[in-house]
Amino acid sequence: MKKSALILLTGCLILLAAGITAGCIGTTTTVSDSQTTTAVTPKNVTPAAPETTLTLPVTTAAPSTGSSFTTIFVNNTADEKVLIVPANDRVIVRLTENPTTGYEWNATVSKGLTVIGDTYTAPDSDLMGAAGYHEWILAPSTVDTYTFKAVSLRPWEGATLDDKTFSLAIVAMPE
Repeated sequence: MKKSALILLTGCLILLAAGITAGCIGTTTTVSDSQTTTAVTPKNVTPAAPETTLTLPVTTAAPSTGSSFTTIFVNNTADEKVLIVPANDRVIVRLTENPTTGYEWNATVSKGLTVIGDTYTAPDSDLMGAAGYHEWILAPSTVDTYTFKAVSLRPWEGATLDDKTFSLAIVAMPE
């Protein structure tokens, strides 16, 4: 039993290092009861394309209810990926946005995935046309598979084939 746990931990650390190297995750640290926590791909889940599964570092936060949850950050490099998380976790999706050009992200989520935060942050630059970012905080309601999709478009023009898109599959697993 100890040997299989050690092999699993080693595999998780290798996947974590690969995710950090790929730049598809934010820098985060988790300490929960003196243990570092990582999101792990369970053996009974087989994503459509294994190379698109993300294993990410997480951050523990305390919501107002007194319980704790984990926050996982993703950005535009997670486009068309599968993210596997414990069911009580939060996912923050942060995408570059420049509304001064007229383009804004229009996001949709599947049933059961709650958007608990939706904000735009202006750039820290005085340069005209500098981009800020749009951020959504997502919470799966139960163990299930969810989708987050967004399209960057000019609202008055409607969607076109040239619009930039982002999609993320979130698999919420039992803790």
